[in-house]
Amino acid sequence: MQFILLWGEADFLRLPGFDASTLPYLVYFLLFIIGLMLFLQWRLRRENQKNALSNRFMQVVMHRGLTKNQLQWANDFFKNLKEAQQNEILLSQKSLAHYLHQYLRQHDMITANDRVEIFDKVLPGMTSQIEIKSVSDLRPGEPCAIDVNKKSHLASILKIKDDQMLLSLTEKILLPLGDAKIYAYRPQLGGFLLSGKITKVNGPSLIFRHDGPIEFRGDQHLMSIIEVRVKLERWPHPEMNVESAEPDPEKAPEYFYAETQRISDRAMSIRFTEPPPPWVLRKQEYWEMTLELEEPITCRVRVNPYRPPELWLMRPVDMSETDRARLYKFISTHEPQREHF
Repeated sequence: MQFILLWGEADFLRLPGFDASTLPYLVYFLLFIIGLMLFLQWRLRRENQKNALSNRFMQVVMHRGLTKNQLQWANDFFKNLKEAQQNEILLSQKSLAHYLHQYLRQHDMITANDRVEIFDKVLPGMTSQIEIKSVSDLRPGEPCAIDVNKKSHLASILKIKDDQMLLSLTEKILLPLGDAKIYAYRPQLGGFLLSGKITKVNGPSLIFRHDGPIEFRGDQHLMSIIEVRVKLERWPHPEMNVESAEPDPEKAPEYFYAETQRISDRAMSIRFTEPPPPWVLRKQEYWEMTLELEEPITCRVRVNPYRPPELWLMRPVDMSETDRARLYKFISTHEPQREHF
């Protein structure tokens, strides 16, 4: 009796076998699994391709002096393009100008001044180092911002003649006649404000006559000759567990101290208290800087030779707008002068 029960239980626990009726289902299941794996592999490959394109673009614009917010908008611009368009703008400056202009026209939540600066920084032209002393130093096709009644509007310069400019607004609005200012930007110099008047309006087109001073928007391009203590930590930090393509040849400190010689928001010349080993300076692409003001400023920077071995040039990469404004204020209260390095 016990044997019969055990035999019954064993029979009950036995796995079902495969016969001709279940074989097609097994084949379909295996095909589904293979198809799913191939699809996931394809998706992963596509993601890697997109990330590679985005990294190439951001590596270029990271060297163009954009602020942290401007870098975020530049990244958003690239990610909103189709893959074919991303490839196109990496190969053609003309295509980049076309798609970037379209993006900036549509994103009016970005201030007009920022839109002007993003365009000119991402696409620095032949005029990037030409100081604006008169209307003739501007160029047709150049983006600018026109300030009227404490509001700023993005526009493009269509034509220049004597002291007058024909402008086309990106917004479908009518601006009033009267006092206005034009903001133009030069990546190697800074912003310029041209005072004048709107003399004629025809829909989104208008004529601006320059009849006042040209102001240099100086505080973003002033500097102070002053010593401030700086702490530089190698970045990414070890605890971030970022794999290095090249291991350290020897043990070295994770941070070093330096003193500034000149400070502006775009660059600082520094002198190390104890210079890092030459291999560290060659290998390390980014550092985390702490500028020890009354309220310290922290951001990522690049350190390059300036007048080695004594002086090195430090350029902020992702300084926040708040910290940049605080740095402007510090510079303006410590014998500011025109930036030169």
